[in-house]
Amino acid sequence: MQQELAALLAVQADDLEIHVIEDKLAALQPRLKELDVKRARIAAEVERAQVTVTAEEKKQAFLREKITEHKGLIERNQAQMDAVKTMRQATAAVAQMEEAKRIVATEESELVAINRRLDEARGALHASQASLEACATEQAEARAEVASQQASLDGELAVCRTKRDELAKHVAAPLLSKYDRIRLRRRAQTAWPVNGAACGACDTAIPMQRRNQMSSAGGIDVCEACGVLMYFAD
Repeated sequence: MQQELAALLAVQADDLEIHVIEDKLAALQPRLKELDVKRARIAAEVERAQVTVTAEEKKQAFLREKITEHKGLIERNQAQMDAVKTMRQATAAVAQMEEAKRIVATEESELVAINRRLDEARGALHASQASLEACATEQAEARAEVASQQASLDGELAVCRTKRDELAKHVAAPLLSKYDRIRLRRRAQTAWPVNGAACGACDTAIPMQRRNQMSSAGGIDVCEACGVLMYFAD
């Protein structure tokens, strides 16, 4: 039993070290999240600016097409003026041409407004893209540092887990299973030596009969108060 206890305590030592490394890895996540949030915010600005530019470009292309169409209509009406034979035809041709000119004037005025909005949208897009590039440059060093720390910790964790798994082979499966259930719940020291007549973790008194059984058999028991594993140290 003492050999098994020694193996369990060795496993626990590795587990405590593993928890420390895991906590260090977890501590890197908020920093990465902060960097990701900032980059995502700027990327969203770029996307919104691109959507605006695309929409204004579509409006610009459509309006230019309509202006070209209406100017063609004016030219055709102008050509037809030479072929009219009656005042009625001339009046109708002039009216159509004037209406087309009015439409073109309105469309050209609207095109000027679209061109102005498009210039502003492109300026905003370029500014957002520049901000995104600056953010990437600014974050490169921080991300490289976090990645280096993460790689180092991952390496340490792999070594500790390999060592822990080898030691765990020397602990009986039922005891190891019980220990792991408690450890995963607590993420802290799980096996505690009896302190006098009490649990070493919570200082709850242990009934004499249980103490005698543990002491004589060298057994490992569970504290009814805090749920840790208890053992008598040599």
